[in-house]
Amino acid sequence: MKKVNLIVTGGIAASKSYELYQLLKEKYEVSVILTKNAFRFAKFENTKISSKIFDQEFYDSHSTGEHISKTYDSDFNIIYPATYNYIGKIASGICDDLASLIFAASNTKTWIFPSMNSRMYLNPIFQNNRETLQKLNHISWIEPKEGRLASGEYGIGRALEPKEVLTTIEKNYYNKFSKIKDKKFLINFGRTRTYLDKIRYLTNESSGKMGLEILKVLESNLINSQAVVGDCDFSLPNNYSYQKVKTNYEMLEAMKNNFKSAEVVICAAALNDFEFTNTSDKKIEKRSIDLKNYKIDLKGSVDVLRELGRIKTNQFLVGFSLANDFNLEKSWEKIHEKNLDALILNLTTAMSNSETEIKILITKTKKVIDFKLMSKVEAAFEIVKTLNEIM
Repeated sequence: MKKVNLIVTGGIAASKSYELYQLLKEKYEVSVILTKNAFRFAKFENTKISSKIFDQEFYDSHSTGEHISKTYDSDFNIIYPATYNYIGKIASGICDDLASLIFAASNTKTWIFPSMNSRMYLNPIFQNNRETLQKLNHISWIEPKEGRLASGEYGIGRALEPKEVLTTIEKNYYNKFSKIKDKKFLINFGRTRTYLDKIRYLTNESSGKMGLEILKVLESNLINSQAVVGDCDFSLPNNYSYQKVKTNYEMLEAMKNNFKSAEVVICAAALNDFEFTNTSDKKIEKRSIDLKNYKIDLKGSVDVLRELGRIKTNQFLVGFSLANDFNLEKSWEKIHEKNLDALILNLTTAMSNSETEIKILITKTKKVIDFKLMSKVEAAFEIVKTLNEIM
């Protein structure tokens, strides 16, 4: 049984750490390392695990050799939650308790799950500390979620739920994606704009979250990935390779430029199906038109996925389809029309939700794989796992 150090620091999300411990201990031998402030939130009173808890008292009463042994006695480390203070400490090389010592002396795989107020997370000093840690080869930095925070505000900084943490660990640690690990991926996501004039445009409600989670799976498994990204409801990590675009035509050009060298192409972007027939390169002034009788006409826009299917040679091309319901007959028609190798179906209800229900249609085997309601973090892993299995 593999051994893991669960390092718990003193944030509000530490209240969930016991649940994470319960999930981990089913598969691993777990040692829990608590900072002094973690005791304010984490509840580890259960006497059955008392011998597995290491804290400041252990640090003060044992020799340096016994402290260091915790660093090479584990197969990997999990820091959950990782607070602003703890991250600042370890990024600065400070080592003044057992939790920071384990990090300082360890070169084993370490997952960091930060959690804090969004304003703290976006603080430039913190972002510098984040970049420092992300440069270390043995570190996997897992971005927190956007959502309602303890302060009542809405923003980035919400801790992943324990089940999501376990999914993240397993998808990185156990699945090496042997069939796709050496392939070059190209992925697009986000929404595009169709301009009416210089400042007004038509778009949609896609957040881009599903595509980002897929990219995270690829990046965390060191799979060569390039992204083309439209508008999203979040900022992308600085260490990812991506190109920003705004319109369907920019998306098509960027995808074509990267398409020839790609081996697997995932099109998750929510592109506009329509564009305006009459546009202006300047702002349309209200006083210059008859507002009561002003009409806007639409026509079909360029279909990026169809164009990629038309020029496809050896690429494995995967499309996404958003619909009101799961209509498999129409979906198989779309696969044939656009020359796809796989099509991922999801419902319009997923656009503004953190959870999704998907179906994956595989051209070669004519198989349909169903995945029930799950988080987008989990769905992204299942998508990449499925691609690895069918290629």
